[in-house]
Amino acid sequence: MSDDATKPEAPALPTLKLKPKAPKPVARAQKPTSKRGAKPDMGKANAKPKTANQPKPDTQSILKSRQICYELLCAVEAGSQLDHALKAQEDISKLDDRDRRFVRLLATTCLRRRGQIEKVIAPMISRRPFGAQANANLILLMGAVQLLILKTGAHAAVDSTVELMRQSGFDRLCGMANAVMRRLTREGDTRFETTTPIDNLPDWLLQSWNEHWGQDATSKLAEIAMNPPPLDISAKANPEAMASTLEGTLIDNYTIRRAFDGDPSRLAGFADGEWWVQDAAAALPARLLGDVKSKDVIDLCAAPGGKTAQLIAAGATVTAIDSGRKRIDRLRRNLGRLGMKASLKQVDGRQFVPDMPVDAILLDAPCSATGTLRRRPDILGRRQPEDIESLQNLQWELATTALGWLKAGGQLVYATCSLQPEEGEEMISAIIDAGEDKVVIDPITPDQAGIFARSLTKEGTLRILPHQYDDIGGVDGFFAARLIALV
Repeated sequence: MSDDATKPEAPALPTLKLKPKAPKPVARAQKPTSKRGAKPDMGKANAKPKTANQPKPDTQSILKSRQICYELLCAVEAGSQLDHALKAQEDISKLDDRDRRFVRLLATTCLRRRGQIEKVIAPMISRRPFGAQANANLILLMGAVQLLILKTGAHAAVDSTVELMRQSGFDRLCGMANAVMRRLTREGDTRFETTTPIDNLPDWLLQSWNEHWGQDATSKLAEIAMNPPPLDISAKANPEAMASTLEGTLIDNYTIRRAFDGDPSRLAGFADGEWWVQDAAAALPARLLGDVKSKDVIDLCAAPGGKTAQLIAAGATVTAIDSGRKRIDRLRRNLGRLGMKASLKQVDGRQFVPDMPVDAILLDAPCSATGTLRRRPDILGRRQPEDIESLQNLQWELATTALGWLKAGGQLVYATCSLQPEEGEEMISAIIDAGEDKVVIDPITPDQAGIFARSLTKEGTLRILPHQYDDIGGVDGFFAARLIALV
């Protein structure tokens, strides 16, 4: 495809700036004094461990795993995604497999359960650490999670918490940490029982979900978000046979699901390129394009490549577009492992111009990802309500631009892993209204939705809520709509 090709005529879609409703403040009991999600003053948080008072050799491995977890949480507190922080953490590879899994479990549990833990700890601290000592709160969080949720031995949890305070430069807080941890050994379980998963939701998200899905659904959504997700796999071919090989369960005749908390690359068939990791709900949008054999399909915002691989496996000629170099590199590596080929384009999708109109487009748009809290618990602290408007503008520009690439009668599947209607139902409604009958919804049928038919709306779109699939262990939250360009 050449960069100077003439862009096909797009439907008459005017520029539209969508604004989400401003969330109303929600009162919450014993709210922590510091603002979650704000970038803290790192201060002495990253100070090198002191050479004096080194712990005894038999506690070195315990402290090392806690130190690494603390560094991960500091990175997330400063704005990093947990997955990015894990990849950047060099010392974690030096741990044995058991300790690596513990680090990830401790970090994700801290991020998931932070609201509950802070509600328990707050009455025990007369003055919460702040400023240069703010990250001491993360050490207390880790200690409490070990005691109250992971059920680590009290001696190890208390001693490692106090020693980590000392190693991290918070010597003056060691006494407070010791007192809080010992009090938690006596009162923590009783206090924790007074909390609920709702306490882990930021106020704006709690208000949004209550408004759109109701209090009962919000409670269930919060509860399922606290559980580590299963491992979902898409096979390149013969999913039934691969499910047997991997000792997994086949969902909807497509996704292989199994319990696993280690390194997926060590499972059978990964190195041979026989499968890739992909949530069951995330695997649906590509299938909604139907029979794509020998068709020209664009996968917009394609990395890391699960949907691209689906389209290639179904026989499509795929152009995969993403704007980031690292994302394109990751996509290239993943397709290389799978032995698949696509035309890769590193370009902002809003600026891309295809050589000629195409048959179909898959747009898994950048979004708030509030449907993926099980997999990305850092979102609980990182996302803010103002993020929604900027993401809406990007979604609008990508979708309306991409509609201009379609042949008459061509299809575009729009999907987001968000539970926010502003990024789903409201976006599609705005696109249809602006399209002036040149773009319409192509209703998804129950047969096409398969196991997700229970999530079909009256308009023929899909609104997948994770708790509605508790019978199979839950799924990511998703919205999907299929559009047709009539001219």
